[in-house]
Amino acid sequence: MVRFGALALALATSLTLLGSAAIAQPAGGYYNITLAEPAATKTVVHDMVVNCDGANCSANQGTSRPAIVCASVARQLGPVTAFRAGDTVLDGEALAKCNAKADTAKIARR
Repeated sequence: MVRFGALALALATSLTLLGSAAIAQPAGGYYNITLAEPAATKTVVHDMVVNCDGANCSANQGTSRPAIVCASVARQLGPVTAFRAGDTVLDGEALAKCNAKADTAKIARR
């Protein structure tokens, strides 16, 4: 009887953790990007479709390094204030490098 209780507790704990992990994952894709300004709903960037809801964007995983994807997004959509690729979050220095690629003249024409 004790074993059954322990098994039931372990199963309940596993299901709880599994459910919270699914909830903790951001919706949308592998890349989760926050822009300084809202962008078009759907844009092709670096051979990926980037879906945006205002300034919050996401895309499925591509083949390039996160820094390259971030720079491509900044070049096409404008300055990036937050960038996450899976479990990797770009820090302030990496975001500064990413935003150095932003084409402000192109963005101003939007």
